[in-house]
Order: sequence, then structure tokens, then C-alpha cells
Amino acid sequence: MDTIIQQLFNAAQLGAVYALIALGYSMVYGIIRLINFAHGDIFMVGGFVGLLLTTRLGWLPFYLLMPLAMILTALAGVAVERVAYRRLRNAQRMSVVITTLGVGIFLENFVRLTVGPETRQIPARLPSAPVHWLQQNLGAFVTWDKLLIILISLALMAVLWLVVNRTLIGTAMRAVADNKDVVPLMGVNLNLIITVTFAIGSALAAAGGIFYGQAYSIDPYMGIDLGWKAFIAAVIGGIGSIEGAVLGSFLLAGVEVITVAYLSSNLKNGIAFGLLILLLLVWPWGIMGKPTLKKV
Repeated sequence: MDTIIQQLFNAAQLGAVYALIALGYSMVYGIIRLINFAHGDIFMVGGFVGLLLTTRLGWLPFYLLMPLAMILTALAGVAVERVAYRRLRNAQRMSVVITTLGVGIFLENFVRLTVGPETRQIPARLPSAPVHWLQQNLGAFVTWDKLLIILISLALMAVLWLVVNRTLIGTAMRAVADNKDVVPLMGVNLNLIITVTFAIGSALAAAGGIFYGQAYSIDPYMGIDLGWKAFIAAVIGGIGSIEGAVLGSFLLAGVEVITVAYLSSNLKNGIAFGLLILLLLVWPWGIMGKPTLKKV
């Protein structure tokens, strides 16, 4: 039983990182129907921004370093949208897909050339002592940094849900997602809403990059694998749905952790993609997604 509880915490930590990335995929697709394949590399950039701030401004407490890294990464995401995507909103879908892939390759090589290709780890700024209550009562060895990563990630997801569902800017975002052609006629600044969407998605990805860099490691190409995993999670949950992205992320992380723990790490990626195929056969629009209806 204690082994199962241990694996559940491991899956929750990995699922929290996946969810922070997947939310960016889901939000951008929900707003402008764009699958931003460079989003995984924004996550990577966020991790390296966190590493840079931690090494250069190590005297700052973590609760200031992390928001600063999120703001800087949000600015990077907004710059990518402004420079690379804005002029392609009405272009052919294939042109947009190729552009997102090109932006991702550019970010990977830019970081590799400026920082280096080495694998690094962000210096731990969260307490790493074991949570004695869990160890004594459940028999699971869980450290405070792992627990805080899960709790802070859940708090960020809750804040996002409140912003989208309980604020004026969130109402505008949902209106744009419903019909982006009519909303500008009602006085809504479409460019502003799209910019805010990219900023929020990039900031959440930065938080995921910082957490992943502390728990595991970072390198210039980590956004490829983890970005695809987060995209799979968003599709499984129903891309365009915030709740679906979170559900799909924790489900995928649970499957991966169980596979590594009880089968083999070599089967992890194969089972993840197999899960995507099987679920899409049952729910083509995702677990919490809705079928798209077109008027003819």
C-alpha cells in the first residue's frame, strides 16, 4: 500500500507539470484554433529563465523569483505571437503549423547556442525535508518540495479557472472562443485578448519549467518530449477545455508512472501514444471535449 501511495505522489508531481504546459495548448487552441507546437519550447525557455534568475538573483526568495520568471516568459510568449503568428491568423492551416514548428526549432537552437547543450538542474529553493506525517501514517516518503510543487500547481490552475470564469477578461476570452468574428463588432479588442491568452499560457508553462528543473533537470531540447506529452494530455482531456487539460495530464502521468514502476521505462512513450489512440477511438473529441458543430 505504501508503494502505491508513493507512486500516486510521483504521478501527481509529473501530472502537475504536464497540466501547466497542457493548459497553454488548450487555451490557445480554444481561442484562435491554433495548435502552438512551439509551446513546449516556451516551457523550456521558462525553465532556463528560472535557472538564470536563481543563479544570478539567488538572494531573492522563491515567492519572488518564480513570479518574475513567469512574467519574463510571458513576455517571450507574447513576442512570439506578435512576430510570428499574428499575420498568419487567416493564412492556410499548413502555413501556420510549419511556422509553429519553425519557432520551436529557433528557440531550441537559440538556447543551445547562448547557454550550451548541457543538462542542468535548477538549484533547489523549496524545502526538501520529508513530510513526517505522511511517512508515519501512510508509509510514503514524500518531501516538502514535491508536495509544494503539487499544491502550488493546483493553486495556479484554480486561479486560471477563476480568471476564465469569474472575470471580465475571462468572459471576453470565452466570447472569442465562441465566435472570434463577431466579438470585435461588440467592442472587444481581439488582439488584446489573444495577447493575454498567450501571456497566461506562457507564464503557466514557465512555472512548469521551474518545477521540472528543480525536480528533474532541464536541457534545450526537453520541450520536444514534454511538449508532445502535454499536447497528448490536452487532446485526451479535450483540447480547448481547461478542466479536460488538467484531467488528461494527471491521467497520462499516472499511466506513465505505473508503466515505469511495474513494467519497463522503455514502454512509457509507446503506452502514452497508445492510450491517445484508444481514447480517441472512444471519444474522438476527448474526455471533456465537445463535438464541433458546423452549419451547412
